[in-house]
Amino acid sequence: MKVTTQTILLSPQEVAEQLGVTLNTLAVWRCHGSISLSYVKIGRCVRYRAEDVEAFINAHRFYHADKPVNACD
Repeated sequence: MKVTTQTILLSPQEVAEQLGVTLNTLAVWRCHGSISLSYVKIGRCVRYRAEDVEAFINAHRFYHADKPVNACD
């Protein structure tokens, strides 16, 4: 018996909200390829795999070992 896991697909609206960007920003990223956030296109429908969004977020984390990180800096 083959065990599979279901891939969770997120809409552009869900991803935009999670990343704190606009739908237009996501569209520009897709069009120009300026940001490496993978997406799936089924017909005209664009979706993002939840695991790709999580990997994107993890790839853009920054750490400052010498001082506490302040969101306003």
